[in-house]
Order: sequence, then C-alpha cells, then structure tokens
Amino acid sequence: LLRHTVTMTTRNHASTTSARLVVALRSAISTVLSPVIMLFRFLLTGRMAPGDEYDGLSAAVTAKASQQFVTYLRTFRTLAGTTNNNNNSSNGDDDDYSHQEWLTTGFAAAQEQATQQQSLLLVYLHSPLHRSADSFCKQVLCHDSMVAFISQPNITALGVSIHTAQGAYLAQLLGASCYPFLALLQPRVGTRTSSSSSSNNNNGSMALLLRAEGPTLSEMSVQKVLPYFQTALQRHQATVAEAEARRLQRQEESDLRRQQDEEYQATLLADQERERQKREEAEQEARLIQQEKEEEERKEAAAAAELEDAKSQVPPEPAPGSGSVTTIRFVLPSGIKLNRRFYSHEKIRGILAYLAIYFHENSLEMSKNIGFSS
Repeated sequence: LLRHTVTMTTRNHASTTSARLVVALRSAISTVLSPVIMLFRFLLTGRMAPGDEYDGLSAAVTAKASQQFVTYLRTFRTLAGTTNNNNNSSNGDDDDYSHQEWLTTGFAAAQEQATQQQSLLLVYLHSPLHRSADSFCKQVLCHDSMVAFISQPNITALGVSIHTAQGAYLAQLLGASCYPFLALLQPRVGTRTSSSSSSNNNNGSMALLLRAEGPTLSEMSVQKVLPYFQTALQRHQATVAEAEARRLQRQEESDLRRQQDEEYQATLLADQERERQKREEAEQEARLIQQEKEEEERKEAAAAAELEDAKSQVPPEPAPGSGSVTTIRFVLPSGIKLNRRFYSHEKIRGILAYLAIYFHENSLEMSKNIGFSS
C-alpha cells in the first residue's frame, strides 16, 4: 500500500509538471509570435496600433486618427476592386465609395458639425486586433445599404481606432466594454457646440440614442442593424421637425410682437407729431394774438398821444363878437354840418386837430381826404 501511494504521488507530480511546461511553452510561443502577427497584419492592411503621433486630443491629432480609419476602410474597396478585375476602375467615385461619408475630423469638430446641421452622429469604435473587425467593417459598414444610410443629410459618421487617444477617450465617454461598438448620438435641442467645449470629459450637448456592441453586434447582418438606426433617425427627424415648428412659431410670435411694437411706435410718433404741431399752432396763434394786441395797444397809445397833442393845439372856442374871429363850417361825409369859431391867426393844423377831437369824441372815423373851400 505504501509503495502504491508513492507511485501515485510521483505520477501526479509529473502530470502537474508537464501541464506547467505546456502553459509556459504556449506563453513563450505567444510572446514570440505576437509581434510577428502584428507585423503581418500591418504589412497586409496597414493597421498596426499607432504610435505617439496619435497621442493627444488636439484638432490635428484627432483628425489624423479619423483619417487613419478612413484609410483603413479604403483597403476593402481596393481589395474588392482587384478581385472584380477592376470593373469599377473607370468610375472616379468608386475609390471613395465606402469612406467618403466618414468624417476625417476629430470628435469635437464632428460634434459641432452635427449640432449645427441638426444631424445624428454615428460613432464607430474600431478595435484593430479584434477577430471580427475586418468582417464587420466589410460586411456592415461597407455594405451598400449602410453607405446609403450614412450618406443621408441627417447623418454624420465618425470612425476611430481605440488604439488612438481619441478612440480611448470616446470608449471611456460612451462606456464601451466590448467591440465592435456603434453608437448613435443626438444633438440636444437648443445647444451650440464649440471645439473647446467639446473636448471636455463629457458629451455635453449630445444625447445617446442607441448603442450596440460586442458579439451581439458582430453577429448581426446589416439588414438587422439598419432598422434600429432608421427608427432612431425617424424619431430624430420628428424631434427636429417639432423643434423647428416651435422655433418658427416663436419666430412668428416674435415677428408679430415686433410688428405690433413698430405699429405702436409709429402711432405714438404720429400722435406726438400731431401734439407738437398743435402746440406749435397754438403757440403761433398766441404769438399772433399777442402781436395784434400789442399792435392794438400801440395804435391806441399812438391815438391817445395824437389826441392829447391835438387837444394841446386847439384853444377854447372864442366868444361870439370877439375880434379877429372867423366862423368855419364843416360838412361831414354823413351830411352833418358843424360851425366853429376860430381865431383868425390860428393855423390849419389847429383846425385839423379840432376835427380829430370831434371825430374821436363821437366815435367817428376821420376821413383822410379833407378839402377846404371859401
């Protein structure tokens, strides 16, 4: 029994040692072959994980990261064109068929563009070393139906590798845990995005409408993926249309209020102008009345002065029978005859003064034409 136990222990120890050797051998092979595999993939498709040139979130660096993904998509069309004996080489647009709709700018610029255009932002996070990366990009992203969907004016598409700083940032921002990863972002109504504010550690003015990732997404065909995106797009278009209707209503109400304010101001100005004209007319009329009054007073004063002067020039009437006395008869325009005695040495001016006094005392208008006859 003791011998049998020792034998079993020795066998178990040998088995454990063999298993450890196998694991160590596999690890060594993986360590040795991993750079070779990555080099082979790079030589085949140019997709080795990027170096320092993709570190940072500046506009130039993030744009370069997006351009790298677009270049990656171009390889599928290039290979497809070679397989089809260059049947599409005569068409100048074929080279851009699978990537012309994808932006070559950073996420901040894409976010700003989507906000300004009120379009959905489709974000694809690419894992170059994932086993399903090539097939998903070729069968889904480069499919005619997906290209047609992305080409719509209400869609802005951005793809980036998670091996870039921008890709890592978006993976953390969107909470990506497995790949491939697709997200559909919607600009929040009434927001405006700038390049500086978009680089913050939150998606700020964007709302997450839809996300799909991992094996669930990689196993779906484009015919199964698109209905979800199309439904989200229809809802977005309805939201945009509703927001635009509200904006137009607010604009109409604002225009109406402005028109009413303008009409009120025009009416107010017209009333003020009429009041000003009335005041000017009243002031002018008052000035005329004052001038007439002053003129009347001046005339009365002049007439009173003339009357006093006339009284000073007419001596009392001489008594009858006095020497050197002359009787003068006046015939007025009304036919009235007056007889008045004057001293013979009195002058015509005194006679006229007498007439002026008589006309004033009897409220008669003195004629300017006075004739004398003997």
